[in-house]
Formats: sequence, C-alpha cells, structure tokens
Amino acid sequence: MIDKQQEILDKHQITIQTYQDNTVSDIPALLNKINKITQQKEDSIIQLVNTDNICGKKHLKQAIAQAFKAFDEKQNFANDPGLEIVVRLSAQKQINKALKKLGIKEKGNITVLYIDTTQDQIQETQKLFVNRYDNLLEEYDLDMIKKEYDIYSDENITEQINEQIALLALKG
Repeated sequence: MIDKQQEILDKHQITIQTYQDNTVSDIPALLNKINKITQQKEDSIIQLVNTDNICGKKHLKQAIAQAFKAFDEKQNFANDPGLEIVVRLSAQKQINKALKKLGIKEKGNITVLYIDTTQDQIQETQKLFVNRYDNLLEEYDLDMIKKEYDIYSDENITEQINEQIALLALKG
C-alpha cells in the first residue's frame, strides 16, 4: 500500500532549506521580495517559516501534505497555499495565531519551503539569507516544542503534533 502522504508529496517538487541566526531588519520588505520571486512561476510556492517551532522534516512534510489535501478537498482555511501550510504546520486554524507561532522574526532561524519552483527562483531566494544549515530542522528544542503545541508527554512528540494537524479539520 502506498503511503497517502508520500503520494501527495510526490506530485510536487519540494526543496527545504534552513538558515541559522538570520537578521531581517524589514520583514515586510523581505516578504515583498519573496512574493515577487514566487510570482515568476505560476503555482510555485516559496514560504518562510520560523524554524524554532518545527519538530523536524516529518512534521513539515505532514503539514505540506495536509495543506495540499485540504485544497484538493476544498477544506482549506487560507486562500494561499503557502499560508495553508503555515496553518497546518501550526496545528492552528486561526491564521493570526499560526503566523504568531511560525512567522519569521527579526532575529532567528528561518526555514524556506520551495514547492514547484524553478532553480532560478531558489537561487534568487538563497541570496537573501546567510548561514545555511539544513540539519537545524532536526535539532529542535523539545521543551519549547512541547510548550508551543501543548504536549505533556515525552512519547512520540512528532506523532502527537502530526495527529493535531490531521485532526485540525475536525475542530469546531
């Protein structure tokens, strides 16, 4: 049996890059640049997220797959696929709360999701960041993650978050 999540992800070209200790003096200006780069190719997604509140690639892939599934089934909470990924990643329906949890900060670690982008888009975006360190995604602070996602058990943290993501559509 083919894993449904992997089946969804396989339909897209996904690149994930993480940058450690970046300083963004003007977040709206950066987001405007990212938006212009994203617009270079129809249906491409370039989404920036706060690395510190991500519990590894497994968490990230669950959110991406759930976001695409939500759009396919017209169950999405956000109109923008990148923002829908943030909503799913946060396990939080409210966009403002999702952005508070996963939006980039003036100083911090940034993960960039490239979905169905060109190599030129990736290269242009890479120029905006320093200190690339992709392993950072797996070096999360367990106590901070547990607090951020209201988890009280030490068992299978990622599984617990992914369950929250999967149940998001059922929440009232």
